[in-house]
Amino acid sequence: MSAYIFWWVLAFVLVAVELTTGTFYLLVYGIAAAAAGIAAWFGMGTVAQLVIAAAIGIAGTVTLKKWKRAEATDGDLQDLDIGHSVVIESWQDGKGQVKYRGAVWDAEAAGPDVDSGKPLYIRAMRGTVLIVGN
Repeated sequence: MSAYIFWWVLAFVLVAVELTTGTFYLLVYGIAAAAAGIAAWFGMGTVAQLVIAAAIGIAGTVTLKKWKRAEATDGDLQDLDIGHSVVIESWQDGKGQVKYRGAVWDAEAAGPDVDSGKPLYIRAMRGTVLIVGN
């Protein structure tokens, strides 16, 4: 079997499997395999085919990771919590634990003027720590 047929069959299989997963990674690898098939069709050597497939695969993977990271940032998810009230479990010197969504969270005051005697609301999140204020 010619090398270009192998690459194009591999590209077809990868793209077909991608249609069942929806991750786009196999699509990138399918495109890389198709490009290597084109290189083989033009008579390039095996090393050149592998380098082309690897370069396109790596570049596509890096691009997809950056795109997915930008699409699903934690900031979007955290924004859903901002503004909700919390119940103080324990509080001392601007730090403590609060109850929110049925769980106990570590919390810090948003500033020195936060009065724990008044209702507290989520102002921001830093990892798993809620930043709360009045």
